[in-house]
Amino acid sequence: MLRHPTLSFYFAKRFARMAFIIFLVVFVLIAFVDYLELARRSVQRENFDAFWYLVISLTRVPTVIERALPFTVLFAAMASFVLANRQLELVVARASGLSAWQFILPACVVALIFGILATTAFNPLATELKEESIRILNRLTAEATGSPTDGETQQGAPIWLRQSGLEGSSILGAKNSYNKGLSLAGVTAFVFDLDNRLDRRIDARSAEYEPGKWVLHDTTLTRMSERPVHVDKLELPTDLRPDQVSQQLANPETISFWSLPDFIEISKRSGVPSTGYEMRYQSLLAQPILFLAMVLVASTVSLRFSRSRDLGQVILTGVIVGFVLYVVSELAIGLGRSGVVNPAIAAWSPPLVATLASITVLLNREDG
Repeated sequence: MLRHPTLSFYFAKRFARMAFIIFLVVFVLIAFVDYLELARRSVQRENFDAFWYLVISLTRVPTVIERALPFTVLFAAMASFVLANRQLELVVARASGLSAWQFILPACVVALIFGILATTAFNPLATELKEESIRILNRLTAEATGSPTDGETQQGAPIWLRQSGLEGSSILGAKNSYNKGLSLAGVTAFVFDLDNRLDRRIDARSAEYEPGKWVLHDTTLTRMSERPVHVDKLELPTDLRPDQVSQQLANPETISFWSLPDFIEISKRSGVPSTGYEMRYQSLLAQPILFLAMVLVASTVSLRFSRSRDLGQVILTGVIVGFVLYVVSELAIGLGRSGVVNPAIAAWSPPLVATLASITVLLNREDG
């Protein structure tokens, strides 16, 4: 790669430009579909503001597109190699005595850089924007309907938490959580007395954790054999610390890469299983290697000179191989999250195996 810096920079720039274009196309498509679905659900409400709902879509798309980044790298590598092939650039490079590795390595280096940036910069930004989108959506929905949002929770299912207080225990439920589980929306609480009998039910638009208590806003208080009473603000005692709340309510997928080591350490000190956080942390660490594997997979199917009728087969083969690698990685992550496999092994094995297998194929094909 260093022997021909101009050629290496040319191939690296082409791959980076192609990856950026594909990323923008995928981002716009996801944002457009998400905005249409969000508008369809909300257009009937009063004070519908198209601009703010567009902002919500744009701020929550990064967490969705983060899962599609490996395919972005795969398609960018395939497009770069196929285009270079179709324009006979690789044929000329090979005829001048250059090895295939000298136009694969620039893309590999760029993919590693993209992987590092995706882990250290894009992931924290995406998680922060996701929480901001939830805050905006909760505010807009409350202003329009007076009730919390019906949107998807961070865990994908309603949240339930059992806790104790000075007046007795309670079960706290919510449709949505953000701010690492310390802020809730769509809250329902069942409060029991000291004899462990149901005393009252509380429905609230939102709840904020403060030391020793939950502060519930815009609440409806219902007691046995009594009519519901609206209260602007209520306090619900809790014996849970902030770290305990976050451990039970925060989804590892919504925690920044830089915050995960602290959550892992807190979990271990508290005796709470930390496999979910460890798995997420290791998968983010292994992301650059996954991107590298996608480039090498693309090179194994795209470097041979192909005529027009072979182009569809090349693309289909690359997509299938990349999809298989992605599925295997997701299965390994599921095993690591459940504790069946060590998180580090589950996160690093699929991309490393794919990388070594692709290098083996290329060595056999190029060097015999």
